[in-house]
Amino acid sequence: MPEPLLLEIGTEELPASFLADALQQLPELARELLAAERLDHGPARAMGTPRRLTLWVDDVREHQRDLREQVLGPAKALAFDTQGRPTKAGTGFARRHGRTASELEVVATPKGDYVAIERRAPGRPAGDVLVGLLGKLCGAISFRKSMRWGTGRVAFGRPIHWIVALLGEHELRFSFAGVTAGRYTRGHRFLAPEAVRIGHPSAYVSALRRAHVVVDPQQRSDVMLSALRASAEQAGGELIEDAFLLSECASLVEEPHVLCGSFDARFLGLPSEVVVAVLRGHQRYFALRAPGGEQLLARYLTVANSPGDSEVVRQGNDRVLRARLADAEFFVAEDRKLTLSERVEKLDQVVFQAKLGSVGDKVRRIIALQSELAGYCEVDLERCRQAARLCKADLTTAIVGEFPELQGVMGSWYAKHEGVEASAARAIQDHYLPVAAHGPVASEAVSACVGVADRIDTLVGCFGIGLSPSGSADPYALRRAALGIVRTALEGPIDVRLKSLVRRTYGLHDPGSLAPCDRVVSELDRFFRARLRAYLGERHTGDVVEACLAAWDFESLEDLAQRLSAVEMLRRMPEYAALTVAFKRSFNIAAEVQGEARRDLMEPGAETVLAEAFDELRPRVERALEIRDYETALVQIARELRQPIDHFFDAVFVMVDDAAVRDNRLRLLASIARLVTRVAHLHQLSPTAAAVPASTAVPASTAVPAATAVPAAAAVPSAGKDRTRHGSRRKP
Repeated sequence: MPEPLLLEIGTEELPASFLADALQQLPELARELLAAERLDHGPARAMGTPRRLTLWVDDVREHQRDLREQVLGPAKALAFDTQGRPTKAGTGFARRHGRTASELEVVATPKGDYVAIERRAPGRPAGDVLVGLLGKLCGAISFRKSMRWGTGRVAFGRPIHWIVALLGEHELRFSFAGVTAGRYTRGHRFLAPEAVRIGHPSAYVSALRRAHVVVDPQQRSDVMLSALRASAEQAGGELIEDAFLLSECASLVEEPHVLCGSFDARFLGLPSEVVVAVLRGHQRYFALRAPGGEQLLARYLTVANSPGDSEVVRQGNDRVLRARLADAEFFVAEDRKLTLSERVEKLDQVVFQAKLGSVGDKVRRIIALQSELAGYCEVDLERCRQAARLCKADLTTAIVGEFPELQGVMGSWYAKHEGVEASAARAIQDHYLPVAAHGPVASEAVSACVGVADRIDTLVGCFGIGLSPSGSADPYALRRAALGIVRTALEGPIDVRLKSLVRRTYGLHDPGSLAPCDRVVSELDRFFRARLRAYLGERHTGDVVEACLAAWDFESLEDLAQRLSAVEMLRRMPEYAALTVAFKRSFNIAAEVQGEARRDLMEPGAETVLAEAFDELRPRVERALEIRDYETALVQIARELRQPIDHFFDAVFVMVDDAAVRDNRLRLLASIARLVTRVAHLHQLSPTAAAVPASTAVPASTAVPAATAVPAAAAVPSAGKDRTRHGSRRKP
């Protein structure tokens, strides 16, 4: 009967990061080793506290599966000579597997005939297998830094004091790091230090709970969060929840106990972000705010491993926190002795990248790019330049040196207190947005212009000196920078014309230190398209994304969004399937053909009807394309070309023997294909419209009724983007 497997490795206190890494590794290591031993089992999961790493595997079978496998050896021509006698290669292979040459079989494989033997072995009892396997499992856990202790030679994250290993109610006796496994674990170091006997894995969690150990990290986190919320309410405030702190504190205790402390209210005069950073970063304390508001309270919550003498602990915490906040108060006071403008010249002493100059050089490039970016929207150029000049000045402040996560935040706070115009002050903080893949983007044009300039400067510079990302290595966060530009353009208040911006940025660098401009443009073109595929793939089907990217010229990201919106609209039209098939045929047979078709070589009927319809349609479509009204262009193409082109393919044989007529028909189809591909490569679309991903930003209201013509002025805005929302509508 299958039984659960329990393995617990008891250690001295592991750092929080060590615990998280080890618990992530354990289930996968167990699955790999059990699979290699042909030992079937149910789900595997890990639990743990700072003093223990626990593996639980459900339904481990009583025996291994029987072994029966074919082992290939050398090719037949190498194993036997021309007379059929075994060679040294053949006899050696047989001997290595405990067989004689006469037992070799010849098997046919895709690569030819090879010799083989069949290995068979009955499955051993699971307990016997696990005794030999669990020591390997313990040794396979890796840590960023390991320790050796005593006279032992085993390295582990921290010294091991006990091991529990049970398969059902049976002990698995093995030794690792000088410790022999058994069935005795230990409770909480202070509240229940005595040994705890585990009779069966099913009793493990409850037995430890009685010994003041919450071994399941998620349960421990839930218990802690509930206690924090209750303590916050008791203190007259609301808990400022923090996922990092919750995870960190849950990895520092075995049973959470919440204590409430306080600090001098004068420190609330500091920026709230500074107070929270001190509480969070230095002390791992939770901040409290007034109910229903943003104002911090002069109180905090901390999580301890035991209640102990809570008053003594609270007083000690208060003293330490008072010193930390006093340091922060001093830093802010010292920083304010210089204005941000006075700090700008200090940026020349801060290295951005050895080959790309100082942060001061970078800021001057960001300022110069504002004239380009401000031209993409209605925004005050001088505000953009002011924000760009000050955007990195807080990097020279003491408070940012102590708390790097406050860069931008402190610059914005200092700017407001120095009387800097509001949008420019906000841009010092908001130009870093988005800071996460799904976080908010800059909502104001000034912030967006500065943020895009900052990112494009980094991208052009790094690609220019050969620092493009490779594999998982991306030390300058270039993928995040590119995605930030994409999201700012497609979700934020400004458009971005990438190719023009890349060339303008390249011209601001020392050209002698960078690769040729065309190479940088080409590499960034590929790089951005890869980011766009990932980003747009969450909102549109893959064939729509590829069709629009193929027609896009690596310029306006707003233009790309309008193409996507237009193609999504086309997919909802009844003409879609037939048009897609027709355009595939046109593109496949005439893609490389150049020149215009001659009317005198056309036969009356379907060929002439198609040519006349296309001649009448083309100028109207080209006018729509000039103003990027792709939806109107596609509606007109769908309504006016579907029947003529269907009739043409039904009635006209294109590849006739007469070369002049054949080439003329190909030129007609090529002209149609060239016009259509200026919107999107519709021949790349699936004839059957797949469901649009649930997260697509294309609103259902863009559907066009079959009998309704869409005038140019009625073009639907790009997907999900209200340009008037931020008061910075595009310039035409």
